[in-house]
Amino acid sequence: MTEGLGELRAELDGIDEALFALVRDRMRCIERVGALKAQAGMPVFQPGRAAEVERQAAVRAREHGLDEGFLVRLADMLMEEAIRIEEAVVAQAGASKDEPANSPPT
Repeated sequence: MTEGLGELRAELDGIDEALFALVRDRMRCIERVGALKAQAGMPVFQPGRAAEVERQAAVRAREHGLDEGFLVRLADMLMEEAIRIEEAVVAQAGASKDEPANSPPT
């Protein structure tokens, strides 16, 4: 029984590694989204998009036999981190615009 548990834990570790890599990829994409929003002068938070992400999470939960509340909460957590990252990107873009073109480093 212990050997079976070890194998299952190793499988879970592999799944977690893949999941975390996907989250990393998602956040890198969010950085690019933030840069585009900064260029366009768009607000970071888009209520319509947030509602769509939550709706998609609920649909996927039902399609895959998962708890809908859990996947919606997970989507909300991902969006909270996305907003944090986008706000940092937008702030950095704004700070870059405020600096003179040939100013010496400080």
